[in-house]
Amino acid sequence: MRVVNYAAWIPSHGAELEVTEAPFPTVLGDDDIIIKNQAAAVNPVDWKIQAAPQPIFNIQYPFILGSDVAGEVVGVGEGARHRFKKGDRVIGHALGLSSGEAAQGAFQLYPKLKAAAVSSIPDDIPFEQAVVLPLSISTAAAGLFLKQTLGLPIPKPPAATAATTSSCSSNSKWRATVGAEGKKEKETILLWGGSSSVGSSVVQLAVASGYDVVATASPSNYAYVKSLGASLVLDYHNPDIVSILAGLLKASGTRLAGAYDAIGSDTSVRASAAVVSALGGGRVASVGAAPEDAGGDSVEVVRISASSLVAGAPEAVRAVWGEYVPAALKAGTLVPRPRELVVGKGLYFVQKGLDANKAGVSAAKVVITL
Repeated sequence: MRVVNYAAWIPSHGAELEVTEAPFPTVLGDDDIIIKNQAAAVNPVDWKIQAAPQPIFNIQYPFILGSDVAGEVVGVGEGARHRFKKGDRVIGHALGLSSGEAAQGAFQLYPKLKAAAVSSIPDDIPFEQAVVLPLSISTAAAGLFLKQTLGLPIPKPPAATAATTSSCSSNSKWRATVGAEGKKEKETILLWGGSSSVGSSVVQLAVASGYDVVATASPSNYAYVKSLGASLVLDYHNPDIVSILAGLLKASGTRLAGAYDAIGSDTSVRASAAVVSALGGGRVASVGAAPEDAGGDSVEVVRISASSLVAGAPEAVRAVWGEYVPAALKAGTLVPRPRELVVGKGLYFVQKGLDANKAGVSAAKVVITL
């Protein structure tokens, strides 16, 4: 029986998505798997590609967008059979934008994935919840763990009986680790945009690596960001936020291991760099392109690329996706956040999802079930 694949195609630059038949990915490379897609999530890059006045990725139209998928394995390349088998429940970072291959786009019923950026998920996590994670995991890990970014150690897989971090323990930890001489036992990461999709993964991964996280967010999202493990959350709207952050970090006696800008705007990267500069300098990893004058003499601003983790750092991607993520999901120390905002079921709702993400969401990620 022939299996028919359908996709939400972008037929040309700037055009709205159209749902039509797509080739079923029958040719499997050694590290490829095929899944029956059960849920896909929308990221800002998806609508930005559609809305940009000029093409911003080197893709050939028509194309299939999307980076986040969750579903069941239906095909496995020989080199991936030690990790996956047919019927496994998985999430994956679909790499169509970096590979230029439409078969690897998320917005289709049967996407082809690279097994290196795929993780099994427990039976008790619904697909629509789990699918918020993939691109944010790759982006967070690329900014935190690669030598050319912040260079933090990758967390070790937790024991299955480990408990999740609570906001109460996180806050008391911040106070308890400041000693009589004002020295802090742990190093700290500054995170700009703690309630964003990427920021939500940054908090969890950095805490798992043994770092305290001081984050910015809107006051309405303070409790949410703290629940992920952040030690302190402050309002980025405050006009004095840079001096407040610098003062608090100096007073704590902590060493700042670097800053992660999960927003990528001119304002966020400049503010992150200003805090780092006030503490003596260091590195800012940003999801956006940095202005040439953002860093100054004492601050290096580097751009984060999720594809650089998957394509260029095999040991890191294996440690993150192959070891840490599946174990942490099973143990409950990594939770799918932010919450899913399901806009509909079926490929015809993908365009609605792009529009919803473009309109703006807070502490949520737009999801389409399939």
